[in-house]
Amino acid sequence: MSEEIFDHSRFVQAHAAMLELLDSDATEAALSDALAAMQNSLQQQFAKEEQAMQAAQFGPLDAHKKDHDQALERLSARIAQWQESQDKKALLEYLEGPFSDWFVRHVNTRDFITAQRLSLGV
Repeated sequence: MSEEIFDHSRFVQAHAAMLELLDSDATEAALSDALAAMQNSLQQQFAKEEQAMQAAQFGPLDAHKKDHDQALERLSARIAQWQESQDKKALLEYLEGPFSDWFVRHVNTRDFITAQRLSLGV
């Protein structure tokens, strides 16, 4: 069950689609739509994880949720910058760099440990 909760494939697909659009010089409207879809996918993923942790009375829930909240705040700030500047290069650099780095680190540490502990009932 915990494997399903921590399945990030929908978000990974949305992120990849966003990068493809940036690489293909898509319109600002298409990029804005894809960015909103990516953000929505991430919010849904986080909500699903947080509900599972809450149901299991997972001790480190607050720290895990804080990491989620901070990532969403950073992404929201970048979306606001995008909406104001329409700077494709800056958006691409963020999504390929700091955002991707955070995501990989989060999945490989917090999510991995949480999934293990939830599957063991710890």
